[in-house]
Amino acid sequence: MIPLDLLRAKRRGDLVTPRYLHDTWPAEYVLSAYRPGVKLADARAKVEDAPFEPKLARGLAHIVEKTIEVEAVDKRLLTKIRLEIFREAARAHPVVDEATRAKVISAVASRLKMPPERIEEALAKVHEDELMIVKGPSVTAEELLALYNTSLVQTLLFRSRRMAAYVVAGGARIKELIRALKGLGLMYIAEQAGSGVKLNVDGPVSAVRQTERYGTRLAKLVPYVISADDWRIEAEINLYGKAYRFVETKSNAPELARRDLEPPQFDSTAEEEFYRNVSRVCSIEREPEALVVGGRVFIPDFKIGDLYVEIVGFWTPDYITRKYEKLAAVKIPLLVLVDEKLALATWKTLPHYVVVYKDRPRLSDVFKYIKPYCSKR
Repeated sequence: MIPLDLLRAKRRGDLVTPRYLHDTWPAEYVLSAYRPGVKLADARAKVEDAPFEPKLARGLAHIVEKTIEVEAVDKRLLTKIRLEIFREAARAHPVVDEATRAKVISAVASRLKMPPERIEEALAKVHEDELMIVKGPSVTAEELLALYNTSLVQTLLFRSRRMAAYVVAGGARIKELIRALKGLGLMYIAEQAGSGVKLNVDGPVSAVRQTERYGTRLAKLVPYVISADDWRIEAEINLYGKAYRFVETKSNAPELARRDLEPPQFDSTAEEEFYRNVSRVCSIEREPEALVVGGRVFIPDFKIGDLYVEIVGFWTPDYITRKYEKLAAVKIPLLVLVDEKLALATWKTLPHYVVVYKDRPRLSDVFKYIKPYCSKR
């Protein structure tokens, strides 16, 4: 994903579409700037002098800089040297000429038992621009083009209120996609749609908190969607103070990057701690088989024997309502753990075991429910 200020998009009426890159030569130009042995400052200067749109050049460079390796520096030593320089400069205040500056450098070098040249070099390395590139980009121009185009889609979705993805793929791929949704901590409803699945995902603009973090997680979902046999994305985008529609399909989109990203194993500390505590006394399965509930795809968080477990955290009221409706329709042994911040008395009316927790579920609160289903590890 690239920063919003580097987004290149076309707006026409209520539609917004990325300004995709179709020619590899801008990618080739930017890649050529980041050669081993070149300072970052010089590489960035070449990018700024690119003979094409600056926003495009900077967007490509933003991606390239994640694929290069720069010289390692001892940050603790740099911090120590800077601190000593500041102390010595305070004693010699004001430092207004080269002669006084040289005395400060010499005094610090003597105190740290280092050559003055090393002190000068360390001061320069404090600035990222002075670092040398030791390993060039790990992508080709074609790969960079695909990564850039994918980043445009991701950045648009970062400003979405909601997104719908229609995906056609094999069963294993669908399950992998839904696992990614859960692992990334996204608010979603998955429904059967013909030969595929429709994913309704709440966007970061609708999130009640952690908007930036949530938007980054949504962006990480894109490679999973576009890796399907067929796909279509529709989204409501809030951009520059106006609402737009974004629509993209596999048949219409240019080459995009299909790098699968490993989602976090747990989407909350509550889940992680619950798994760790229960696994000490019972066999527990993380994200068991997918279930179909009223035409919707549902993968509970855990399974203990024949008992399924779902942990309900604090999200938007609309999402919580949809979650409640889905759980109410489930006809399986189910333990529902609900964050007390939801403050909804209706959770107690669910036809399941319900435990309200504060901060995170505790084994002592749930053990009586899981004990009949528990088998020793």
